[in-house]
Order: sequence, then structure tokens, then C-alpha cells
Amino acid sequence: MGSQEEGVKGNKKGVPVWTFVKNASLLITICLFFFTIVLVLDAYKFVSVRHAKFARKKLLRTLQYMDPSVIEAHTGMKVLTTDEFKDLQTNLEKARKDVREMNAKVQEKFSEVLKTSMKLQNMKQDIDELKKLIDEKEKAKAAPPAEAAAK
Repeated sequence: MGSQEEGVKGNKKGVPVWTFVKNASLLITICLFFFTIVLVLDAYKFVSVRHAKFARKKLLRTLQYMDPSVIEAHTGMKVLTTDEFKDLQTNLEKARKDVREMNAKVQEKFSEVLKTSMKLQNMKQDIDELKKLIDEKEKAKAAPPAEAAAK
């Protein structure tokens, strides 16, 4: 009876069983760890698991009764009171309204600039055409005396 036959407490069959138990417990621990991570992420709406709404509801229910300083320390975000939230909402709506008004003004100015640019381009084309006509007239005036001198 060598070291091959000896296992845990001298039982040969104990070694494979113990190895199986260690591997199975490690596998179960890893699975539960990932399952817990997914549930936490689902509760904070970073991922969405189909039938895990209970975790999100449970988290929201418990957050209602927690001290805001604990939530702030845990999430790193400031917890607002209802009044602060309403003030922020009204400020946001006002800012959106102001942005819409400014956007409309910018569109009007852009339209005016575009119209002016088109007028300027048309004027440049007219000036170029007039220059061509003036050059042709000058050539026409210069051409008859040259023909008379040639006779």
C-alpha cells in the first residue's frame, strides 16, 4: 500500500470526491458572484435582465428609506430634495426655451447671410459680364481705325 492508495484519512475514494466538491463549490461561487453582479447592475439600470425587475423595485423601495448621505457616499451623486428637483426642472425648461429662441434667431441670420451671399454672387456675375461687354466695345472701337489704316 503506497501513496497511491492513500487519500483523505487513508481512503482512496476520498481524493476524487474531495476534488469534485472543491471544483463544484468553486464553480457555484463564481456563478453566484456573476449573478449578483448582474442583479446589481440591473438594479441600477446599467444592464437589463428580463425577469429581474424585482431587484430594481427592491432597490428603489429601500433607497426611499435610506439616509441621503449614505446614498451620496455610495453612488457619488448628490441626492436632491423635491423642491431642488422642481427648481432644476424649471431651469432646464427655461434654458431649453432660450436655446430654441436663439436657434430661431441664428436661423434667421443665416438665412439673411445666405440671401446676401447670393445677391453678391449675382452682382459679381453681372460685373464680370459688364467687363466683358466693355472689353468687346473697346475692341470694336479699336478695330475700325486699324482697318482704315490698313486700306
